[in-house]
Amino acid sequence: MKHLTMEMVTVILLSATIAVDAGTRPSFVSDDMIAKASSVVNACQTQTGVTTTDIEAVRNGQWLEGRPLMCYMYCLWEQFGLVDDKRELSLNGMLTFFQRMPAYRAEVQRAIRECKRIAGGDNCQYAYTFNKCYAERSPRTYYLF
Repeated sequence: MKHLTMEMVTVILLSATIAVDAGTRPSFVSDDMIAKASSVVNACQTQTGVTTTDIEAVRNGQWLEGRPLMCYMYCLWEQFGLVDDKRELSLNGMLTFFQRMPAYRAEVQRAIRECKRIAGGDNCQYAYTFNKCYAERSPRTYYLF
């Protein structure tokens, strides 16, 4: 996945819109990003068994607690190189991306700080808890592929 830009990797990390118009995506998530991410999305769906319906439910603000969905979120992180040597989320790329988007910077930094503190459990649970927390605290910047 070396051909992906930092912006794409960051957006993959930011996994689920819970905006006023549920199911919409942030303006900086382009059709091109979605197309380029499709092979990873397909691989993670196959690996985890998560359904498209479950992914769409999250986009619409319905957080199901099934193991396939939780592990799908971690799989995306892993596939895009966002997992550190402790097998936890590496936040440097995300922070770097939003430094160039001042309208979101403070919101993103606060959400990351708060969510990293509460996320726990095994890899899948950690990814799910972090993602859900982040989506609640920064809905303008979160999208689940």
